[in-house]
Amino acid sequence: MKKSLTSFLLLAAGLLCDNGYASETRWVHGSWVNVRAKPEANAEVLTHLVANTQVQMDAAASSAKFCAITWGEGQQGFIACNLLGDKALRLEDFVDSNNRTGDSTNYFPARSFWLASSLKRMQDAGSYFQETMLSSQQKALETADSNFVWEKRPVIKRYPIPEFEAMKQRMMAGIIEPASPYFQPPAPWEELLKLAKSEELPGKKTTEATARLHSSLFYPGVLVMLRQLDLPAAAPSYFKSLDELGKPSANPEELSRQYQIPYVIKPVSGPYWNEYEPAGNYVIGWWDLGKADVFLQKPVIKNLLMLDGRVKSTNSDLKYSLGVDNCKQGFRFIESEDQPEPVKSLAQRRLESFQARAKDEALLYFYTPRQLPALQRPAKVTTQAPVKLQYDSKAKSNTHEHFSQASITSIDLDNDGVADFVIAEAWHRGIMLDSAVHQPAYRVIFVNAGGRWYLFDIDQYLICGC
Repeated sequence: MKKSLTSFLLLAAGLLCDNGYASETRWVHGSWVNVRAKPEANAEVLTHLVANTQVQMDAAASSAKFCAITWGEGQQGFIACNLLGDKALRLEDFVDSNNRTGDSTNYFPARSFWLASSLKRMQDAGSYFQETMLSSQQKALETADSNFVWEKRPVIKRYPIPEFEAMKQRMMAGIIEPASPYFQPPAPWEELLKLAKSEELPGKKTTEATARLHSSLFYPGVLVMLRQLDLPAAAPSYFKSLDELGKPSANPEELSRQYQIPYVIKPVSGPYWNEYEPAGNYVIGWWDLGKADVFLQKPVIKNLLMLDGRVKSTNSDLKYSLGVDNCKQGFRFIESEDQPEPVKSLAQRRLESFQARAKDEALLYFYTPRQLPALQRPAKVTTQAPVKLQYDSKAKSNTHEHFSQASITSIDLDNDGVADFVIAEAWHRGIMLDSAVHQPAYRVIFVNAGGRWYLFDIDQYLICGC
């Protein structure tokens, strides 16, 4: 008994600090907190600690206002006690910019950035700094007259904010995009088909459900078109898992999350006035950041499936320019020059490709983290003749995205008799064209992964191509 008591006392003594008081674990709850040399408001700032930094607080050396802390490798200082908490912060403790309302009291984008850094959260923080730290005089200058001409636009004035500079440095060093509740993996074809067949003319509830599967699926006419399609039978073939494939529209952030590859930003310029007068006059930027290059730190493989069935692979860092018009005319997921009106169907493009052998054009492309296994021969590409789409009484009353016909193109990469990609192409009467002219306007791309069809991506033709 005496031995047990002695062991207990020795253990308790080991838990005490040198001054006889226990060290208590705390977490920084501010986003960019001053650590001072002394427990005084005007004392020298030694460094800054970001949200959720774990520290040890020495209660005996602390006051009501300033807490003595240690962290890292024996670093010491004093921090405002009201910026420490006894629990780590969680992202779900804060509302994000997508759900923020005028009544939101827990919107702290800077703290959210340090909890899970991303380009979007840095942009949110920059916008919040602009909202809360821009002088009223500068705000008035930039918003006084929305009709002033280019020559009279005021100078955009910003000053460096240390925390925002640290955020930019963090992004420039490279980060892996964190998980997001807004990211939806490719939906199974059966799930989409069930929604498409649920109503004669899909209503708001159905279209909202399908839009959650893909943002371009909110048109009722798209669902009416899709339910009239028959995809070829799926069986295990070339792709074993969806994890292998990056969709054509993926950006560096998405593939960073999927493949755990860091992506970086490289600031190019500060905020600037928009150049499109009809849209009104406003500043584009996030505090003192306007244009920036965004790209993967390590390239992935971009696989181009050519019209003749060949697969061409190149390295790609998916670089794009934030704050710059990245518009492309025509369908986005092909490697060709701008497509003039009228748009050519896949069947037309394939025929022209065979007639002019020098033409080298892609059907679509997709990304993989590494080189694909070598294919012995070109993929087998089969395009069916277009079928006229039927519309019932209710669907006929809705002319928006009312498709007239659709066609299926199947792609068998390894020539085993099982399709690995399917492209459903639909025609409609373009809003800005003669009413008698029908042209391809919409492509839905499906992929066979593990013997099951999934909605891979959507390629929609728009006048501006965006």
